[in-house]
Amino acid sequence: MTASPYPPPACPAEERVALADLVVAYARAVDDIGNVDGIGSLFSDDAVYDLSALGMGEIVGQTAIRAFFRDAFAGMAHNAHFISNIALLAYTPSTAARVQAYGHAFSLGKDGTLLEVKARYTFAMVRADDCWRIARLGMDMLLPPISSYNSPHPS
Repeated sequence: MTASPYPPPACPAEERVALADLVVAYARAVDDIGNVDGIGSLFSDDAVYDLSALGMGEIVGQTAIRAFFRDAFAGMAHNAHFISNIALLAYTPSTAARVQAYGHAFSLGKDGTLLEVKARYTFAMVRADDCWRIARLGMDMLLPPISSYNSPHPS
């Protein structure tokens, strides 16, 4: 477990807001089922999406991340991600940053399966094309994931 440093690293306010906006954009994009290009655009070309905490390993590269979400979205009816406790852990002026955030996520599959995850996300971010991108996204579970089966839910 990595504790949020206090005081946080020095970082201009506009950069801090841009980094937090990227975290929120990730949650909103995952909830926009089917928008593979939208979520893919948040990641750098060589990004790593580490789902080891969910038993899925690492997905490497923006193309593979898009393919993962294309496949995942095919079975989803609804998603809801709630982000809080956004903390800047490290900042290298205008080039790199590391941010943590708590996430409480629900995913309802078309087959009625409900997955609930309470995690601490760690985002490694890089500056590219004059904006921030996710270079690596991993998570550790705050509580074990909860999965249940309900009757199939209409899309």
